[in-house]
Amino acid sequence: MSNAQLTGFAVCPSGLEDALVQELQAMPGFVSVAKGRGGAAFTASAQAIGRANIWARIPTRILVAAGKGSFRKPEDIRQIATRILWEQWFTFRQTLRIDLAVGREPKLDKPLARNFATLLVKDGICDRFRTARGDRPSIDTAHPDIRVWAFIDQNDITLYLDTSGEPLFKRGWRQAKGEAPLRENLAAALIALTEWDGQSALMDPFCGSGTLLIEAMQRALRLPPGYLAHSPRDFAAEHFHANSPMGQVNWRQLRAEAKEAIDRVNEGLAASPGSGMRPPAMQGSDLDPRMVQVAQGNAQRALPALAASSIQWTTGAMDQIRPIAAAGVLVANPPYGKRLEKPGEAAEFERGLAESLKRQFAGWQAWLLTDNLKLDSSMRLKAGRRVPVFNGDIECRWMRFDMVAGSNR
Repeated sequence: MSNAQLTGFAVCPSGLEDALVQELQAMPGFVSVAKGRGGAAFTASAQAIGRANIWARIPTRILVAAGKGSFRKPEDIRQIATRILWEQWFTFRQTLRIDLAVGREPKLDKPLARNFATLLVKDGICDRFRTARGDRPSIDTAHPDIRVWAFIDQNDITLYLDTSGEPLFKRGWRQAKGEAPLRENLAAALIALTEWDGQSALMDPFCGSGTLLIEAMQRALRLPPGYLAHSPRDFAAEHFHANSPMGQVNWRQLRAEAKEAIDRVNEGLAASPGSGMRPPAMQGSDLDPRMVQVAQGNAQRALPALAASSIQWTTGAMDQIRPIAAAGVLVANPPYGKRLEKPGEAAEFERGLAESLKRQFAGWQAWLLTDNLKLDSSMRLKAGRRVPVFNGDIECRWMRFDMVAGSNR
């Protein structure tokens, strides 16, 4: 049954759908991957979905479809939920949580309240269990065993089971973070969008807790983002009914594959120079020495020791940073928004950043994340690419600047 084809949806931050589609298309066992709003639809085997929970870098969570239907009135939602064979996926002894998201508003006589729609889904699931098993699951919104997601798009509703549990961006290695940290899957997607080759030099002059460089190093060394040998996490699908498709996934084998990949990297890094693998040159810098220590500690937990120690960590302001190679890629999540609240502070910072890039980083490609949608105009630099992304609920742009010697014209 682990080879049975399931339909599902991988959720990601808004703006990263194209990067997610490319990632899933490259994963074994995924077919019919299609861009959607806030993620990507797919067809895949249960084993492939389990593997993606360990290996995919960009999704927030991976869902499998349990059933769907169309409704003309709110009560139809309850009936749709009642018709789904929930007892094949989990038992009434397990706790449950229902979450709901709405795309296009349904066309009904009256607006559909979100909490009422969620209640209808819950009642439908409980009705099904009472009929099939004589009892119903309890609700636990804080630490549920099973999480059901309802997606409404106009008058269609699809009900999904969450295979991930804790969001996949919670990799487990970040025990400390800075004032405005990037979520790990957003950082991984930003690195993917740069099309960095995994070999050329990479720098982050505003490294904070080190997320961009750590995710980049994991990508370059092809390490599994969802597996830490010293503290492997579990996934919600491991608690599905043993006879369900996801209950047939061989999680022990998937973790063994992830550990073998890490062991191969360790062996390659430890091999003599010239015969083994070599991590790319990286440097992370921050004005706050405490954050440099935090980044260094996070890298030590996230990466093999030789990879973590290969990253240079320095303390200093942007105008003190010097490139570590003649050419490379600079990535940064510089201060913006509430971190630059004083009058004129943002404009002054942006001018200084532009000067440092032009003066010191000719020959480099610089990628900056900003909530200033006109940052390129403010810096008087031409952006070669502007990718709309959301950092939480903040609309941002991931901008590329190709730095050249002399005038950018």
